[in-house]
Amino acid sequence: MSTRIPRIFQPGNPQTRVFLPDFWMKIVPTPKVGRERVPPNVVKFEISPQMTRYDVRQYLEKIYKIPVYDVRIMNKMGDITWDNPYDRGFRRAVWKDEDKKFAFVFMPKHITFEYPDLANDEKMEKQLDLMKKEIAQYPRLDTKLI
Repeated sequence: MSTRIPRIFQPGNPQTRVFLPDFWMKIVPTPKVGRERVPPNVVKFEISPQMTRYDVRQYLEKIYKIPVYDVRIMNKMGDITWDNPYDRGFRRAVWKDEDKKFAFVFMPKHITFEYPDLANDEKMEKQLDLMKKEIAQYPRLDTKLI
């Protein structure tokens, strides 16, 4: 879906042909062991609250050309901050965090997904070493500037 309204076509004007979706999806890492682990052909996404399972399927199939077998949606309620968390009889809610929506995307068995390990990337380590060397070259500014 797009909130952009197409312009009324008049001869000589270019047609607007590209409509970008208003939705967003974020890949969430899942643990390797424990209750929340998932099979290798399943990917967990945090998705926009307005998205449905059909939107997720269309988004992945049409834009990224990923074969999707099934999509399951989970809504997670945001944390509630209480004014007095220990007195259950007379406490009142002060603040509630926004709810989150997660999608579990099942792909065919022969397709596996592994969350990329960004911390052990050699390029990143080299860049960090160069940055540390550059920072070490400059003297520290502990004196007050008046």
